[in-house]
Amino acid sequence: MATILKNIIIIGASGNLGPSILSALDSHPRFAGDIEVLSRSSSKTTFPPHIKIHRVSDSYPFDELAAACKDQDAIVNMAPITEVATHKTIIDAAIKAGVKRIILSEFGTNVPELQTTEPLAQVYRGKVEIRKYMESKEGQGLTWTGLVVGAFLDWGLEDGFLGFDLKSKTATISDSGTTPTNFTLLATTGLATAAILDKPAETANRYVFINSFRTTQNEILSALQTVTHQKWKVKHTSCEEESRVGREKLEKGDWTGIGQAIMGASYSGGKYDFTEGRKLDNELLGLPINEDLETTVKRIVRGEQEKKVGPDAMMITEDLPVLQRPNPE
Repeated sequence: MATILKNIIIIGASGNLGPSILSALDSHPRFAGDIEVLSRSSSKTTFPPHIKIHRVSDSYPFDELAAACKDQDAIVNMAPITEVATHKTIIDAAIKAGVKRIILSEFGTNVPELQTTEPLAQVYRGKVEIRKYMESKEGQGLTWTGLVVGAFLDWGLEDGFLGFDLKSKTATISDSGTTPTNFTLLATTGLATAAILDKPAETANRYVFINSFRTTQNEILSALQTVTHQKWKVKHTSCEEESRVGREKLEKGDWTGIGQAIMGASYSGGKYDFTEGRKLDNELLGLPINEDLETTVKRIVRGEQEKKVGPDAMMITEDLPVLQRPNPE
C-alpha cells in the first residue's frame, strides 16, 4: 500500500524560509487544513489563526517533541543547524511518535559531495552529522529527504550577502564573475517542499536537487542595471579571499562570516555547481525550469523599493507584480 502523507508539522516556521514553506503547504490541496507548527515557548511569532501551534520548552525536550509529533505523518525541520543535538532528538522523537517522513534542515548547497576542508565546512559539518545520524535510523519507520537548492536569490539580494547592495547600487564581483552557480527562490523552495511530501515514494531517503536559475554574477549585475536604469559601482575580490575571511570568522564563532563564506563557495564552481552531470528534480516536482532572471530581479527590486521612503527610491517603469511573502519573525 502506497504511503500517503497528510498531517504535517513544521519546526522553525518563522525566519526567512519558514513562511514560504508554511504558505506553500497551507495552500496545497492535499495538506491545507492539516498543517501544524511547533514553536519554542519563548517565541513571540504569531501564525494564522487556523494553524495549530504546539509550544514546547526552549530546549526541545524529547517527551514534549514526541507528544507534539503524535499523529503527524511528516515533519519539516528548519531548526537552527548549529543545534546538532536538537536535530538528533527531533529524529528520535519522530521515530517514537510514528512519523513517516522528515525533511531535514538542509535547504542549501551540495552537502553530500563536499569535504570537511571546504570553505563552508564549519557551517555544513553539522548537516553531515545529522544526515548520517538519520541514515543510521533507517529501517525504524522514518524516512528522510534533503532538499538542495543552492543559494536563495531573493533573500540574498535583499540582505546583500550575495555581493549586491541594492541601496548603494554596488556589486562585489568574485574573480571574473563568469562562474555559473545555482540559485532558488524562497517561494519555489516552499513549493518544492510541498511537492516532496506529495510524492513520498519518489523522494524517500535521498537528496532532491532543484534550482530556479543557473547564472553568473555578471548576469545578475546586468539584470540589476537594466531594471534600475543605472550603472552600478563594481568592486572586485576573489573567491579565495572571501572564503578565507569567512572561514576565519566562523572558526572564531563569528557568524557574520557566513555571507563571505557563501560568496566564496558559491562563486567558485566545482562541487557547488550541482547541476554538472545530474538531472534536476524540477520536472518530478512540477516546478518551473529556468525561470526568467530579469523578471525575477525586477520583482525583488520592486519589493525593496516599496520598503523605502525618500527620493532615492529606485524607479522601475513597468508595472509588475511584487513578490509577496509573509514577514519573518
